[in-house]
Order: sequence, then structure tokens, then C-alpha cells
Amino acid sequence: MSNGTAGDLPNGVRTSIEPGRRKHLKRVIFIGLCAVIAVAPAVLAAVQPLAWETAGLCIALLLMMDLLRPIDEQRLISKYLFGPGLLFVAVVAFVIVQIMPLVPDAWQNPVWSLASEALGRTVDGAIAVDRPAALIGLFRLLSYAGIFYLAVVLCGEPSRAHAAVKLVSISGGIYAAYGLVVYWSGNKTVLWFPKWAYVDDLTGTFINRNSFATYLGLCTLAALCYLIKSSEQLHLYGHWRHKVDLAIDFASRRALILIAVFLLTTALFLTHSRGGLASTLAGILTLALTMAMSPSLRRLRRLGWIALPLAMVFIALFISGGATIDRLMGTDLASEERFSVYRLILQAIGNYPWFGTGLNSFISVFPIYRTAAVTRYFDLAHNDYLQNLLELGIPAALCLFAAVLWLAVICFRGLRLRRRDAVFPCLGVAATVLVALDATVDFSLQIPAVTYTYCFLLGAAVAQSWSSRQVPSGRFRKKNPTRSQKAPAARVPKPGQS
Repeated sequence: MSNGTAGDLPNGVRTSIEPGRRKHLKRVIFIGLCAVIAVAPAVLAAVQPLAWETAGLCIALLLMMDLLRPIDEQRLISKYLFGPGLLFVAVVAFVIVQIMPLVPDAWQNPVWSLASEALGRTVDGAIAVDRPAALIGLFRLLSYAGIFYLAVVLCGEPSRAHAAVKLVSISGGIYAAYGLVVYWSGNKTVLWFPKWAYVDDLTGTFINRNSFATYLGLCTLAALCYLIKSSEQLHLYGHWRHKVDLAIDFASRRALILIAVFLLTTALFLTHSRGGLASTLAGILTLALTMAMSPSLRRLRRLGWIALPLAMVFIALFISGGATIDRLMGTDLASEERFSVYRLILQAIGNYPWFGTGLNSFISVFPIYRTAAVTRYFDLAHNDYLQNLLELGIPAALCLFAAVLWLAVICFRGLRLRRRDAVFPCLGVAATVLVALDATVDFSLQIPAVTYTYCFLLGAAVAQSWSSRQVPSGRFRKKNPTRSQKAPAARVPKPGQS
């Protein structure tokens, strides 16, 4: 007699329940991925080599474990991510070309011929000014792509996407709480190190206040998404007093997330980051607008629950946001030194428009163009678009930008088509708007912990941008399908038949 396992079914018949080993493997990979996302911000935002190297090796190990999954589960991913994936592969291939010494002399950066003259011997040149730095940049770029890919693979099930958003919300709230404790106790340390920068601003476990503000903004969006998604479980009925009791009970069960929203926004305001605040507010507005545009989220009883967390945002703004608002309103664009830097970068881009100077080479190239108008030290461009255009060249940089934009378009299409769980694609669009705006004036995406978190949320959002009816392997189906969804029973042979 058949015991109902997948191995007893004839070829071509699928069950809606994954085999136990496959479930266990995906659970282990997901836990490992969540550990990387949760721990990375704790160690100075993973900017130190040991931190991002360890995180990258962990991601590589998780990717190798993912190879043990059946290949048929990859068909949907390859179908919908072929375009952005091809663009990303083109960027990776070009970075490898930048590092290789066997390129035509006309492609090589002039710095290598100068080095040959200075040393009195032939030096193998390359497009990249600093080949080891380009190799490091490639390693980190592949780590970001690995996190995104694993998030897409694992968060196709709504329960895991929900868990991913909750993880970012809670972990972000913990880091915000730590930052507030340090700030209110004197703000003299970052972890166990004496604080050497931004001594009057809240930076938490980060070194730079702007990067921490961007991270807090992403976590705030995740917390809002989690609350809105949870509101689907609320059903108000009966007398108005009974409705009030149900609403209070619902809010009390989500008290931890509501507290996290308050802590995140309070810490965000105390970073005094103008770009972080403006980008986060734009992300929250985008989240509200995309929800209003989603057919499955238009009911006012769901959208009404945005008012509660937003009220907490405004309370935090009233308590702690005065200094940040004053800095934002008092911004004088004419006196901003970074705009002088932008003009110099544009000049450098004009000198290397096609092949760039090599990934991660800004710190080596910018001193050549620096003038007396720039008095501060700039090791990053404070504009990720210009820095990528300089380092990768215009064609490769545009491919990278187009790949991310393509993923955002997939999320936008998903929020319009999804009949349930459409809040996740909304989060993907909102998070992309947040980091895209912040990248125009800061370098938060150069900080591994920030980009890890963004890629994690974007991967979960992209995974939830497809209808479950489009999934060929049935991995998004319910554990207890209806009769119309059940796999046909295996044919039991009659006596005498083989």
C-alpha cells in the first residue's frame, strides 16, 4: 500500500507538501541568512575587513547549501529574473576585465605606464587603478547579490517573507535602543571603542550617522509593513465597545513592533542626518502611495492602521526631531563642499567614460583631481551614482542601475497584480526609493550592513511579487490544499498486474 510519500507517485505528479529533508534544508539556510542580516550591523556595520569577509564566506556557504535543492524549483526565478540577472552578470564580467592585466594598451589606465617609467621596468597594466581594491569590491558585490538571491529563493513562502520583515524590524529596534542608551548616557563610545566622529550625534553601532539613519529608515519601513500585514487578521464586528476592545487587544499583541517603530524613529531623528530623514520620509510616503495603488489594499480598514504607527512617528518627531529639522531647513546648497566634489568627479568621468577607473578605486583616483576648494578628506564620493559612473564607466554603471530599477519594476507590477500579500512588493518599492534618494547625497550603500538589509528586504519583496498560480513547483501552495488543488492519488495496481 502507498504511504502517500512523493516517491510513491508516478512521474509528472507533484505533491503540495515538500519532502522533510527539503524543508529542513531551506529552514537551515534561512536561519543562517537571518543570522547574517541580524549580526552584521552589530560589528561597526561590517565595514572592517574581518566582518565583511566573514559575512561573505557565510553567504558563500549558504549558496553552496542551496545547490542541494532540486533544480526544478529554479525555473520561476530564472524566468522572471533573467533580465536583471543578465545585466548584473555583465557588470561582474566587466569588473573581471578591469582586473585582468591582459587587456589592450589603449584600455589600460595611464597610471600603469607612469609606474613603469618610475620603476624602470615593465609593469603589467590594467583598466583598474588598484586591482586588489577592485577584487575586494567584486567580492562584496557578489555577497550582496547572494543575499538577494537567497532571499528570493527562501521568501517565496509568505510565512518566511513575514518572518524576514519581522526580523529586520526587531533587530533594528534593538540597535536603535542601544543607540539611545549610549546617546543619553553621554555618547562617548561606539561599542567598546572611544567615539572619534559625530560625538554629538547618535550613531549606534555604526561609525557614520548618515549610514545609521539609512539603516534605521529601512527598519522603520519593515516595521510599518509588518504592522500593516498583521492588520489583515483584525476583524471588527459587533457593538462599538466590542470593536474598541478588539482593537486594543490587537494593538497590545503588536506592542513590541509599535515600540520598535517609536525607538527607530526617535533614534533616526537624533542622528541629525538630513539625508537620512528626508529619504525615510520619502520611503514612508512611497509605502502609503503604493498601498493606495494596490487593488488588494484599498480597503480603508487596512489603510487606517497606518495612522497608529505614523502617530508614533510624529510623536518621536515632536520629542527628538527639532535639531534635525533645523539642520534640514537651514541647508545652504551653495556652501556644501560635496557639490565641489561632484564637479571634480564629473571631470574625472569625462576622462574615463567607457572603461572607468576600476571598482572601489575612488580613494586612489580622487586625489589626482582634488583642488584647494575641497578642504575636507573624501574617501567616498557622497554620491553613489557618480562614484559608480567613475569606477565602472558609463555603460557598466548604467547596467547596474538598470538591474536594480528592473527589480523595483517587478515589485511595482506585483503590487498591482497580487490579490494577497501585496504589502511586500510595496515594501520593495518603498525601500528602493529610500536608498535611491539617499544615494544622491550620501554613501550608505557603501556600508555592508545597510546593503545587506536592503538586498534582504528587496529579495523578499521580489519573491512575493509573483502570483502563487504562476509557481510551477507548488512551493507557495497551502499545506492543506482544497480538493481541486490536491495531487491525483497514485494508481493502485490490481491483483495480477505488475
